[in-house]
Amino acid sequence: MKHASVLLFTALAHSLDHSYIIVFSIVMPLIMLEFDMSYGEIGLLGSLIAFLFGLNAIPAGFLSDRIGSRKIAALSILLCAFAAILVSIAWNSFILALFFILMGIGAGLYHPSGISLVSKAFEKHRSKAMGIHGMGGNVGQAITPILTAFLASPEVVPLVFFSAVGLGLGWRTTYIIWAIPGIIVSIGIIAFVRFKEEPIKEIPINTMLKEMAQIPFNNKNIAILLILTSFQGLYFNGLMYFLPTIIRDVKFAPLIIAGLLVGLKEGMGALGQAFGGWSGDRYSKRNLLISFNLVSTIALIWFLLAHNTLGITLSVALMGISVYAFQPIQNALIAENIPLNLRGRAYGLSFFTSYGIGGLAPFFSGTVAEMFSLSAVIPLMIIFAVIATLVATQIKISTPP
Repeated sequence: MKHASVLLFTALAHSLDHSYIIVFSIVMPLIMLEFDMSYGEIGLLGSLIAFLFGLNAIPAGFLSDRIGSRKIAALSILLCAFAAILVSIAWNSFILALFFILMGIGAGLYHPSGISLVSKAFEKHRSKAMGIHGMGGNVGQAITPILTAFLASPEVVPLVFFSAVGLGLGWRTTYIIWAIPGIIVSIGIIAFVRFKEEPIKEIPINTMLKEMAQIPFNNKNIAILLILTSFQGLYFNGLMYFLPTIIRDVKFAPLIIAGLLVGLKEGMGALGQAFGGWSGDRYSKRNLLISFNLVSTIALIWFLLAHNTLGITLSVALMGISVYAFQPIQNALIAENIPLNLRGRAYGLSFFTSYGIGGLAPFFSGTVAEMFSLSAVIPLMIIFAVIATLVATQIKISTPP
């Protein structure tokens, strides 16, 4: 495949970009214990990371169009790796928050740059390329929670044919270990991604900013998509940060089992990305977005009501497929509605709504857990998913090419 190096390294970078967030969600109970933090406090920290993750997507989109997506993607992963090393030496919750702020800033640079790079490299079969990019990321994301739980947890958990024994290295050493692949991949992007871009340097900065601000006003579909990604982001981020803790403290599973289930969710997400990319090139993108958000709602309700291992496992698997299947579709839909020279900034706006506005979910979740109980977080996610489904019905019908 032409430009295979673009897909390879953006998929690896995409995986690591989310991995640093997933690591936090898995070790969150250990951080809470060490620093004596409440659900509200850890939720606020999670929202701070997620909000910066989303907010930084706006300058990242601008920088991608201005100086090139490849350089920004490499810088993103390198900053995440550096922040992971700093997090491992944090001596109090305030310093920890500062280092996580740096990680959120670094992680926020990736999505507009990486996805813009893929969209430029693959003019044909763009949904398929987006799906492969996302699927590659999900494979790594599936490994992350499992590996993190085994590295950090000292638990011994009997499984069907063997007992899972955690190494008990703790969350600090785990972060140091995760810094290593980030350094390697950032170097690989610079060294091996040879796709030639033509950065937009002749347009004044104020003009580029004005063009970006006008994007949602010039296209109704884009405006609706930004609202849609906001609500999708709310339930996506709520699950991203709180699902492991809910599995551990509400469903009463060991941390290693929580890691395995989150790994299952992310692994099934790879199938979701592939199916979303395949179907997005063949069927109405509007109908697909409605369907996948509806399936997410059903999966959340199933998980809420499940009280046995089979029900919890199947609902988490379905959740993984549905919450990732719509991503390549909406990314391709943005490309269809936005000219080439604005795509980096358009993806920046999209990921600000997904992870900036959507990044408020951990704070909302922590607040709900403090006011009511941790089990009340899932009904909150169901409400967001229902609203997202309704918003998707307002998208102008797009027929396959």
